[in-house]
Amino acid sequence: MTDKYKNKKNGSFVKVLALLALFAMLFSSLLMTVLADEADGDDAEEADPYAVPVIDEAPYIYLYNFENDTVLFEKGEMSNPVYPTSTVKIMAGITAIEALGEDGLSKTVTVTEGMLAAAIGNKVGFKAGETVSAEQMLNAMLVNGANDAAIILAHIVADGVEDFVFMMNEKAIEIGALSTSYANPTGMHSEAMYTTTADTVTIAKYAYENPLFMEIVSRQLYQMDATNMSEARKLYNRNCLVSKYYRSEYYYDYAMGMNAGSTTQGGYASVSVARSPDGLLTYLCVIMGAEAVPAETEGGRDKLTNYTGAIEMFNWAFRSYGYRDVLSPSTVVCEVPVKLSSTADYITLVPKEKLSVFLKADVDIKREIKITSTTEENIAAPIIKGQKLGNAKVMQGDVELGRVDLIATSDISRSEFLSALERIGEFTKSKFFIATVISAAVLSVVYVLFTARVRQKRLRTRVPRNYRR
Repeated sequence: MTDKYKNKKNGSFVKVLALLALFAMLFSSLLMTVLADEADGDDAEEADPYAVPVIDEAPYIYLYNFENDTVLFEKGEMSNPVYPTSTVKIMAGITAIEALGEDGLSKTVTVTEGMLAAAIGNKVGFKAGETVSAEQMLNAMLVNGANDAAIILAHIVADGVEDFVFMMNEKAIEIGALSTSYANPTGMHSEAMYTTTADTVTIAKYAYENPLFMEIVSRQLYQMDATNMSEARKLYNRNCLVSKYYRSEYYYDYAMGMNAGSTTQGGYASVSVARSPDGLLTYLCVIMGAEAVPAETEGGRDKLTNYTGAIEMFNWAFRSYGYRDVLSPSTVVCEVPVKLSSTADYITLVPKEKLSVFLKADVDIKREIKITSTTEENIAAPIIKGQKLGNAKVMQGDVELGRVDLIATSDISRSEFLSALERIGEFTKSKFFIATVISAAVLSVVYVLFTARVRQKRLRTRVPRNYRR
């Protein structure tokens, strides 16, 4: 064997090894891709779009739908005492609005050094000697969260902070927030001030029903007119779900506002209202006692979970709940027998109108929703198409979700012959007829007995007296 042949043989062997190595690399790469795709598929299968968000940093969460009076989610014991933080201003707002009335909003006061000395924390910066109105202070407090505005407002509404706080506590008792006690109108920490998540929910629901309150807390900006000591002011909403001014990352398109804030002792709280993208559903989310997530980088800003948590809960509600059609006017709910007609023995009933009910998106309507119907008794012709003959109820387990009238699908004429027979039958069952029959029978018996007696007497008169005994 020559060296040339050996070199050629070795070269071929090397090429074969290289091809085998390349094939092995390609096969390994393909295998890894397939395994990765399977893993991604497993993750996708495990991800449940309707699963409730996990918000570890918030010990108390409550989510509620106004239109259907339905609690969607609760986390934590709602009756546990918590510090109210800035949510105190919700009660301060509705107390002032109701006490002042429409005419009282124009009431003014001249700011004093004593008022300003009582205000700590977030402030607009009002000055002693400045004349301001109740309407201005109400907006400054509810929009900008200004504590100096809350103190000044208390002096406009009542004789001072103490009297105003008494009014707030009275209002809390009146609306059923019995585990709440206020010590100031600002929300600054006090050991004498406490509430519960349940009470905060009660107060928020009450405030939601006040149009002026909701109008004010939904404002991104309140432009306060110039006063005797200041030019016009621009006061931005301190609720970051409503305004981008302080922190734009928490702005939420569907937020309608209420209140948010924090204290060292009470943590971060938010009371938020949001409306679904279709405009049909309104939700309340209350988060109490949340913790901020420290910034990942030096100089960064902490993540405020009272905002992120509310956004997550609202988004979950929007995708997980909604109105779903369960009955339509073309749905045959039942058939019922019809009397007094020679053309039809039965008539079908359908809903008068479409019925949509508030349901979770993953509810299997065919399996989990039951339709029950109640119809009138002894339905008789004539029947007019569209005539109400009963109603249908939509049930999920033992819970009634809605109901709708059931109407006839066609006209059915009456048979006069069958109607006459029916009247005769009804007459024969009447008390008058029965009494008449009984009376006639009694009279007949009396008549028979009477005639028999008369005949007997006549026969006796025909017998000769000699043969009588």
